[in-house]
Amino acid sequence: MRIDYDTISKTYDNHRSWGHAEIMQLIRFAKIEPGMKILDLGCGTGNLSAQLLECVPVNAIGIDKSPQMLNKASKKALQVLCADADHNLLPLKERSFDLVIGAYVIHHIKNSNALIRECYRVLNNGALILITSSHGQIENLHPALKDFFPSLVELDKGRFPEVTELDDFFQSAGFRNIRHHELTISRIPIDMGYLEKVKNKFVSTFHLLSDEEFKAGVEKLEVFIKNNAEPVYREWQGTMICGRKH
Repeated sequence: MRIDYDTISKTYDNHRSWGHAEIMQLIRFAKIEPGMKILDLGCGTGNLSAQLLECVPVNAIGIDKSPQMLNKASKKALQVLCADADHNLLPLKERSFDLVIGAYVIHHIKNSNALIRECYRVLNNGALILITSSHGQIENLHPALKDFFPSLVELDKGRFPEVTELDDFFQSAGFRNIRHHELTISRIPIDMGYLEKVKNKFVSTFHLLSDEEFKAGVEKLEVFIKNNAEPVYREWQGTMICGRKH
């Protein structure tokens, strides 16, 4: 099943955002400084760059293949470029950026190795930061959901490259000083607000479930929430991978 990001763009900002604490983790890990020229790879509606700009005055350019996503990003004063990074070379000059950030985009790319090489090409003496989830983290990513949507975890593990595989791609592209940092997101309440986000398929993998499994899972999740007087909280974690070009 194809994921239609132009359609998703209509509700994306209602359910997906980056908190201040997560942005500050990224700034410290990537050593982001004022004036840096940053490429936001697979920027979507520009949430990450917009929230980054609230903390550090950088020059951010977003690239995505969805015109509707980019339309929303441009309204947040983000410079945008429409291109499909999965099928073409990045339409950018060599050594154009100080930093490339790809936040939860690598699992949408068929040839991750080729894209990482392109990131190396467009970087000056700077760094590539990928934000993703390891397979171990995916096992815990949906702790309140895998009982309701049995296929979800295995689908995501099939989509996301393992971190060790990405490390190899970084090295083969020429990146050095590769390091990781676990990105911790604030505790998420599994409540009626969360149910609404699920109904709107705020995670792209929901679009890959069968209609039958999705409908049954939503019904079970709603019963689970109603049967708990207090919300159940879960932490969500990802991995930031950094490689530097010297």
